[in-house]
Amino acid sequence: MKKKTLFLPFMALLFLTGCSTAESGVSVGNVHNTECSSSSTRSTQAGSDEGEDVPEIPRLAIKLTRQGNSVFGEFTNYKIHCSHGDLFVDCQQTGQQLDINVREKKRNMSGNVKTCLCWVNIYFTLYDVEGDTFQLSLDGKNMGEISFKESNVVEINY
Repeated sequence: MKKKTLFLPFMALLFLTGCSTAESGVSVGNVHNTECSSSSTRSTQAGSDEGEDVPEIPRLAIKLTRQGNSVFGEFTNYKIHCSHGDLFVDCQQTGQQLDINVREKKRNMSGNVKTCLCWVNIYFTLYDVEGDTFQLSLDGKNMGEISFKESNVVEINY
């Protein structure tokens, strides 16, 4: 009886901390993110009035660090709406194609919460990544080819 009691919470924890694909075995874990900072929020209607002071939009930076078969990832200035739910990362590897997606656990909110954008930093680890050269996509957008052959760190400023 005790084995079943411990098994269910363990499986729930495993489900929440990562995912894997049957084809590649890539899994994701250690996902966490910063909160929206007050200096990085912006209304989606900002800039509509002449003379309005509109803050500069931060640029997305991607940093991937390879250690063995693991890749530690960092997305700096990832754009999301201010009242976002919990964020998680999933990944699929098909040959040299590496698809990373940031997803949001939906929350039940009222009102128009998507009128405010902010930028957060997201950190995660990819496990069991095979190969050294990849065609990287983030949320379905092609980010180009990356390679860990010359260096264990790849940085992309988008």
